[in-house]
Amino acid sequence: MSRNESRRQKQLAKKKAKRTEKRTLIAKQNSDNPVIRLAGAERWPIVAALVPEQLGETGIGNLVLTRRCPDGRLAMAVFLVDTYCLGAKNAFWRILSDWEYEKFLRQVSTRGKMKSVTPEFLTKLVYDAVAYAESFGFPPHPDYRPARMLLAGIDPALCAETFTFGKDGKPFYIDGPNDSPEKIRVIMHRVNLAGGHFVVNASRLEELDGLIEPAKLDPAAMDEQAN
Repeated sequence: MSRNESRRQKQLAKKKAKRTEKRTLIAKQNSDNPVIRLAGAERWPIVAALVPEQLGETGIGNLVLTRRCPDGRLAMAVFLVDTYCLGAKNAFWRILSDWEYEKFLRQVSTRGKMKSVTPEFLTKLVYDAVAYAESFGFPPHPDYRPARMLLAGIDPALCAETFTFGKDGKPFYIDGPNDSPEKIRVIMHRVNLAGGHFVVNASRLEELDGLIEPAKLDPAAMDEQAN
């Protein structure tokens, strides 16, 4: 093979490698698989860590952690944290443009003002809430694990804050609109065993007749729902 032909073959091989690398990058950027799409997320710069200002009073709210992706878009993890009982009640991750991200934050803010915290604060709060719920046999939402990939590289031990969970030292369950009677029954049983209380929407009491131990209902919260 002549020198010119050898040079030409090397140039072709280099171009082919670049095309392959570009196709791989595009496939990664468009993948719905978090293991592929969020690989290396611990190295992406953190843009924001937000929690609801009233989380301590309401016991539930969306925690948002955002990073800047290598392609310029934003990777966002959202954890619906129930500090009273269920831990990570819901979770999801998204790759968004800056405009889409700002739109999402405006929607979230309609439910209550958000405040900035350190990434370590948010991560510790999420992990501790999940651990609290798991102590009663309540696992986190199935999408918690992929969303948690965006917390990689953040050390919760660097947060000195001590969080408290439950209400008056006991788990306190408030039924959700999508909770089935079977799910409510299981949760109530475990909350009962832990000496906790629960609130069930008045419209569902007949549906749940015979499943509720009246002494475990929270009277004040029931009165508030009735009003």
